Amino acid sequence: MPPIVDEDRCTGVGACAEICPTEVIDLETKSEGKTIAVIARPEDCTECEQCVNVCPEDAISME
Repeated sequence: MPPIVDEDRCTGVGACAEICPTEVIDLETKSEGKTIAVIARPEDCTECEQCVNVCPEDAISME
């Protein structure tokens, strides 16, 4: 199962997108101007959990 991003906690730092070996995470700017991480290609996720470990806001989890 791919990671889940808590949009309320995510501050759009982008460390998760940078570390993801399969490039499944993109940064997206919402209509209110807030940038957040999104799991754009969940089918390509290898569940390595690097994104979970690097997130400074603890905004990503594996469920």
